[in-house]
Amino acid sequence: MNGRLVTLPNRELMLQRLIDVNDESHFQERFYPILLKQAGKEKFCQGVSLMLLLAIDDYTKGMPDMVKNVLHSMLPSFLEALLPDEEAVAEAMQWLEDS
Repeated sequence: MNGRLVTLPNRELMLQRLIDVNDESHFQERFYPILLKQAGKEKFCQGVSLMLLLAIDDYTKGMPDMVKNVLHSMLPSFLEALLPDEEAVAEAMQWLEDS
């Protein structure tokens, strides 16, 4: 991967930002812990998009497609919560659109 390198928020801040996007208890118990494993790590903007896609796949195994679709529709909000600025969000979104 190439592009801009960013550092994800620390665990506490990352969790709060995810909850700010959606405070659904099942997400907090099952989905967010998958993402929190990456807290504080450096990633390329595209890598943050990939991290979210893989976490969605892990979380939704065995669930109706509707759940996966809902989470995919929330990708822009998750990226805005996790990335430091609009430029990083735009780069991550562009990668998603191109993939």
